[in-house]
Amino acid sequence: MAAQLGYSNKDNPFGDEKLNQKFVWIKKREKEMKDGVSTAQRIERDNKRKREVEVELERLKDNRRQREIDLQLREQEDARLKREQDRAALGDWERREDVFHYEMAKSRAKIRIKEGRAKPIDLLAINISLATDSALTKEFDALGYEMDTDEPYLLLTNLNLAELTELHKDIRAYLELETIPENKPFWESLLIVCDDAVGVAERIKSGVKFSRHERDVQEEITTMLANKSYSQLQTIRDQVERRLSGGSSSNGGPIDVEFWEAVLKALVVWTAKARLKDMHKNFLEIRLKQLRESAAALASDTAKRESIPTSLPAGTAAVPVKLGRSLLVGASAVAAKEAAEKAAKALKEMETVSAARGAWNEDMNAIHRGEDGFVEKYDPTTMPPLITEDLMREDRGYEIVDEEEDYEQLVARRREILNEIAKATGEKVESASSADLMEASFIDSAEVEDGEEVFNEEAKLSATQYLWQDKYRPRKPRFFNRVHTGYEWNKYNQTHYDGDNPPPKVVQGYKFNIFYPDLIDKTKTPTYKIEEDLEYPGTVILRFIASAPYEDIAFRIVKKEWEYSHRSGFKSSFDRGVLQLHFHFKRQFYRSNPMDHLD
Repeated sequence: MAAQLGYSNKDNPFGDEKLNQKFVWIKKREKEMKDGVSTAQRIERDNKRKREVEVELERLKDNRRQREIDLQLREQEDARLKREQDRAALGDWERREDVFHYEMAKSRAKIRIKEGRAKPIDLLAINISLATDSALTKEFDALGYEMDTDEPYLLLTNLNLAELTELHKDIRAYLELETIPENKPFWESLLIVCDDAVGVAERIKSGVKFSRHERDVQEEITTMLANKSYSQLQTIRDQVERRLSGGSSSNGGPIDVEFWEAVLKALVVWTAKARLKDMHKNFLEIRLKQLRESAAALASDTAKRESIPTSLPAGTAAVPVKLGRSLLVGASAVAAKEAAEKAAKALKEMETVSAARGAWNEDMNAIHRGEDGFVEKYDPTTMPPLITEDLMREDRGYEIVDEEEDYEQLVARRREILNEIAKATGEKVESASSADLMEASFIDSAEVEDGEEVFNEEAKLSATQYLWQDKYRPRKPRFFNRVHTGYEWNKYNQTHYDGDNPPPKVVQGYKFNIFYPDLIDKTKTPTYKIEEDLEYPGTVILRFIASAPYEDIAFRIVKKEWEYSHRSGFKSSFDRGVLQLHFHFKRQFYRSNPMDHLD
């Protein structure tokens, strides 16, 4: 019994050093023998009692385990209720904070594009914004910028491993912050394509080369899946899954499981690309509608003044415009009309080339699948000689270029020219103030609480020379600060004032929000320090210090002792380009001087 309870001679709550020794009650046995109780009856009675005790012990153990489970459930329920209460108290601050960070990310992307230093994630984000954000569309129309017509995943083609890794993090951040449900599939598909590109880049960097067999398999898979629509790829995936589950090919023979598993794996990436292509086409159509409406409005306004016809060319469809000068820059209806005509012509050429490429790929796929019946092996002796007599002498030496290669070279040259144009125009455009954007978004998401007032008065600092000012143009950071004021109901004020005649308000704390969205060195966190104020003894100078390209900024605050406890509202953090310093002062208690009470 002692062993079942976990007791020993040295460890038991009774202090019994002979606990494991069996206790025999001799007097009781002698009495039972006199009463006629036999030994067998006594043993049976003792065993029955022992079983009852064991059952009772198990019941008590079960009750204790159940109590522990109930206690744990109660604690979990209490924690859940507390979280709900905290969420109700905070309201929608979490959602508004996510919206604020998302708007800041888009603002940073917009600024980098204007300054000609756009990152790949900026172009992807602006493409969506131009189709969904009317305010941004008007701003970019005024500056002459347009969305890229190439599919979004083509931006990943020429990126190295470091750039792909950074882009992967940026895409994941946008996916977490995206507030429009319709845009989430766009970032999810981009994440899949970027994952695949990162894997290929890591393999290339590690020095692992693709074998000839692997290259042949990849080329065959690419030929099979390229230029397929989203629905066609879904059909192919269903067919491959049925083939793998069936274990045999359509003609009853064995199947190459390794090949079809590779096809199934590649289908994930190609399906994401097809979905991106469809969404990008939808964005282009929305953007075209905006361009046509702008052109029509411009033509209508000009026609009223100059009696110029306002009709646009029929058949205008999705406008494939590049990141560069807008087709609608101009003040007359004639310019708008010419822009629409050029857009329609560019679209027609794009559709013609796309149709030709699609037909060529279909023919090649049919040949690979053996659907054209008998395919004769190529024999140069059976082919007629090339007729070159009609060509000019200077034309006969030209190199024959493959259609696919010529198309890729043309696209590459166009991108180089457009990038040069974007860079040149970006240098001329005056960069928008990032602080204006951040301050507006912060004010929208952070309301001034009761007892707080806006505090935006800077303290003048002496001129400072920075080591980096020859390379970067120094600028002041923007800020949104608040001062917390209130009444101090100490004993003196309680004696001399009341609710109808309150005491003077005093400064009880500050909330500083300084914006550094464009730090050159992200590893150097902005800091602050307190300096003596030589002009006013009752105040001090609070200086904020950051690296290039920001100058120091300072504010004159009340000279009091700070509360550094988080419970008292102290906060000092730097996150997503915002330095936040919130603090309250320690309360001062009034104590009367005993000498004042002496006669």
